Amino acid sequence: MKPFKVTVGMPVFNEERVIRRSLDTVLAQTFGDFELIISDNASTDRTEKICREYAGKDARIKYIRQPVNIGFAKNFEFVLEHADGQFFTWWAADDTRSPDFVEVNVSFLLEHPDYVASTCANLLEGQTAGHKNLVTFSMKGEVEERFRSFFDNCWKSHGVFYSLVRTNSLRACTEVGLNYFGVDWSINLFLATLGKVGRVDKGLAVFGSNGLSSKQNVWAGYRCRPMHWFMPFYEFSLYSYKLASGFSWLARVGLVGRLFKLNAVSALFQVWAAAIEMIIILKNRLLPIAKKMDRS
Repeated sequence: MKPFKVTVGMPVFNEERVIRRSLDTVLAQTFGDFELIISDNASTDRTEKICREYAGKDARIKYIRQPVNIGFAKNFEFVLEHADGQFFTWWAADDTRSPDFVEVNVSFLLEHPDYVASTCANLLEGQTAGHKNLVTFSMKGEVEERFRSFFDNCWKSHGVFYSLVRTNSLRACTEVGLNYFGVDWSINLFLATLGKVGRVDKGLAVFGSNGLSSKQNVWAGYRCRPMHWFMPFYEFSLYSYKLASGFSWLARVGLVGRLFKLNAVSALFQVWAAAIEMIIILKNRLLPIAKKMDRS
């Protein structure tokens, strides 16, 4: 059997509310030479039933249900490991993309061998498609310039992580499958060391609001050592500097400065988020006591 040109990898867990819309946008792609691999991370809702329904209608869909929850990072790795396509894209279960997304990015990568990945303009669900909300930055030039472009836009770099990538290039990244704060950024920078990341003029990607980054205290789920209170991006910082080992000394100094600022600002925000969370917990515990005292 001839391998598919593109693999769409969709790691899912309890996505019954949103997955139909996302699956419909995958199947509506004008570029039809793709396979869709769905890895269900032991969902407990109707996700399995919905996925099997779609898989029964379209032979391009491969549905795999994990017997136990393997964690979201390993689930992302799983769909990449099982990809047969020359090109690959992760596609979250609450994301939608324009019908030409795959087509225009495949064409771009075929025409530009010096690019490792390509994507379209993107925005977040609920935002209007105006100039202010559209994310359109790319990562061009030499590798040091690509790094600067990334750090200038790191907080809105979802589109790079969910771009169409050369599969073998992505598989070469040792950080895929690891679980630490900013691991998606590590993957983005790894790709930037291999080639340019393009942004085509056509198409659109709309990212859902159910991701981990949408949580107010997103750092809490990744804090596993005291160091993370002061350096939330500890692992990302070490990996970024490792990738920059061949940079000029001036570029490495600039990178250290960016990483210091990134960690300092994030540390302040996570302390603030933790304080707000603690206040809410105390309020919820003390309010019933106060009401009892009032009644007595």
